Amino acid sequence: MHLSDKFPVPSEIALLYDFVNSLDLRHYVEQGETHVPGDELATTAQLESWLRARGLLARGARLGAEDHRNALELREALRTFLQLAPADRAGKTVAAVRLNAAAANFPLTLKVSEVGDVAVQPPSTLPSHGLGKVLAELHRLSVTDRLDRLKSCDSDECRWVFYDRSKPGNRRWCSSALCGNRQKTRAHRRRRREAGAAMDASNRRGGTQ
Repeated sequence: MHLSDKFPVPSEIALLYDFVNSLDLRHYVEQGETHVPGDELATTAQLESWLRARGLLARGARLGAEDHRNALELREALRTFLQLAPADRAGKTVAAVRLNAAAANFPLTLKVSEVGDVAVQPPSTLPSHGLGKVLAELHRLSVTDRLDRLKSCDSDECRWVFYDRSKPGNRRWCSSALCGNRQKTRAHRRRRREAGAAMDASNRRGGTQ
């Protein structure tokens, strides 16, 4: 089962969703179980299998080390871009520049403008690559004014890329009940520790007077 079949995402961005989340950085503990991070594209062979499972690589076709590096760079560039708040995704940011460069290695070249708009340009002379469809889906989100809804979970223990289906589109976590609750609990404990430390410091100062 693909990730896009398991989680509620629009079908027209299923490939994009699966691609950016093929790197799982989650490392939280839930109900006593530690989630183990993983990478579906760690090797060239794994990338080939991943593409074939989605009809993006012909049977018998082989990818090289450079293809693998380009795919990983595209994934990292997309994840870095999506970690930014929508207002910070303009074309002169480091993340946007990196995404422009990574996208140039694929037949659907994506260009981020200085105001944050995304456009797909005609294919370059480089060999065709199935992952160009990932960029096409990203572009589709942009032209339908839904790109702001694709974002990275705000929890440092998670960083899962999710599609915000909430009406206001202002969710910070992929799951408010899980990541949101853990984050709030952690913040509450930190405030209690800080308050306790401040009280101890105040008591020590009072004892020296």
